Amino acid sequence: MTDVINLVALVAFVLALCWRLDKIRRGSGGLQAIAMTVAIAALTLAFVVSTRTSAHFLDEHVYAGSSRWLYYALLALGVAALVIVFFFPTARASRERRAGHEAFPLVVALIGLQVALVFTPDSLRTSSVNEWSFKNWGFALFYIIASAYLAYGFGACVRNVFKFYRVSQGYLRFSLALLLTGFGLLAFASVLQVLAVVGSASGLVGAVNSLIAVRTLDIVGIVAFLLGISFPMLHSRWTELAARRRHRRAAAALEPLWSLVTSAIPEVVLPEAGKSPTRRLHRQVIEIRDSLTQLSPLVPEEFDDVDDEVKVAMLRDAVEAYRDEGGASGPVRPMVPADGTGLDAEAAPLIRLSRFVVEDSAGDDPADDDPADYFEGSGDPGHGPRPTAVRGVEARD
Repeated sequence: MTDVINLVALVAFVLALCWRLDKIRRGSGGLQAIAMTVAIAALTLAFVVSTRTSAHFLDEHVYAGSSRWLYYALLALGVAALVIVFFFPTARASRERRAGHEAFPLVVALIGLQVALVFTPDSLRTSSVNEWSFKNWGFALFYIIASAYLAYGFGACVRNVFKFYRVSQGYLRFSLALLLTGFGLLAFASVLQVLAVVGSASGLVGAVNSLIAVRTLDIVGIVAFLLGISFPMLHSRWTELAARRRHRRAAAALEPLWSLVTSAIPEVVLPEAGKSPTRRLHRQVIEIRDSLTQLSPLVPEEFDDVDDEVKVAMLRDAVEAYRDEGGASGPVRPMVPADGTGLDAEAAPLIRLSRFVVEDSAGDDPADDDPADYFEGSGDPGHGPRPTAVRGVEARD
């Protein structure tokens, strides 16, 4: 079970590390972003070192116990970086100063681990953790130092994350709640391990039940931490995919209206800007609104007060008049106002008009459709017959 958890954790950390490196590559740098990347990289390497093959190689070719020291050193480095990531700056201190402060306990812990390992017999350096191995004071001191530092680091993360949690909302609040749970369980497990080691080394209490509880808390805490740290990445990816699908549907729905208005004013058509559905929709909205503005002198004043079906008829007459007269003269005015702010709100009223442009439809009443379906639904715009009014679209795509 532990090997499975380690494998899943390794995969999750590798994906998270790739995501963080991509974010830094795109310019999202700064100390906090770098600290998060260091934390994920250190924790990823810690899981790599903990595998039997890696541990055996290090213990054989470096020195006995080097894999154990490196594993806890990487954990300590990762936790120290997480403390910096979730530090909530105040008016009196900055994240840069906190980074300097965190370096001192980290270095002390790493030196202490190495000293404790030196005084641990070679036969115990690679032995499994149990209440009998804790009888050796060097072995026990190693785990006391490691667990005490992890308890300190995870406790600091709980304090820092809670400050963010109080002011967060939405999916970020849920992600931080998972992180709080994971950090809290890991901190408690570290404290419990210190007590188990001290109790076993002193002979006062047995450590078997305590070690089982520590392993259980560690597994649950790691799972909660992985879910919390991965949730923003998964949410971001899901939001991006959902937006692309919505915009692809909306762009397909706008093609009839786009074809109608740009057929009279082809000069408004912009050059291609890639195959992104969002860019395509953005370009269509700009081109349609530019065309509507130029056609507005030929559109009756009562345009805003009639039904969408009548509006389309007025637009058809304006397009014919524009072609016959070779242009339009008179004051221009804005037409078809947006439903709100943002690209989706700009496109929604145009989609309502575009539905009435389609001629000889399959008997469906356009009024039965909701333009919000193009932004909230999950249909595939690539299927079904193309509108007969769409002319010249293939040439531009």
